[in-house]
Amino acid sequence: MTDTGRSLNSAARELGLKRRTVSKYVRAATWQERVRRIPPRRPTSLDPYLEYLRQLWEEGEHTATVLHQEIAAKGYGGHYQRVKMAIAPLRRGLPIDAPRERPPSPRQVTRWITTAPSRRDLHTTEALRRLLDHCPELARTHDLVSQFAAMLDARDARPLAHWLEQLSGSRLRPWPAWPTPSARTSPQSCRASPPRSTPASTRAASPT
Repeated sequence: MTDTGRSLNSAARELGLKRRTVSKYVRAATWQERVRRIPPRRPTSLDPYLEYLRQLWEEGEHTATVLHQEIAAKGYGGHYQRVKMAIAPLRRGLPIDAPRERPPSPRQVTRWITTAPSRRDLHTTEALRRLLDHCPELARTHDLVSQFAAMLDARDARPLAHWLEQLSGSRLRPWPAWPTPSARTSPQSCRASPPRSTPASTRAASPT
């Protein structure tokens, strides 16, 4: 209407809208800018178990009581009714309504990688797996961190030379905290003074 020369006040009177509302529509480049967006639902304590629920559903288990028992055995402490509501879309052939997750920060990924697998919860384990599947460089970093952690746990520096060779050939971006193969680096030096922090954790946290 304003394209024909009508004023905002005139258009507002004819449409029965406030002038401010008409002004917003006039300034919008596309209709999508004025459509009210429904915000994603808030995360709940059930979210870390949704992927497992999908897996059980695809395997043929459709009883809410049994599904609740399965995830309760993995640490879920919520009510059965919430599980029943979560799988309701699956009964209609629709996907589970999962919340949108923010991409993990470098600090968060570092914590995931440097945490022992036995201490990661189901959600962290699944999120890290997806991340490593999509990022070969990060997967290589994770492998090196795991090997180094195994050496520290076993207090066995014999694999150190081979580990340093892998590090040199990994083509990961250099970082000051990474040990560099040299005459000063030896199994004895590792035994006497282990690194103050896991080298690859710094690599995982560096910006890309």
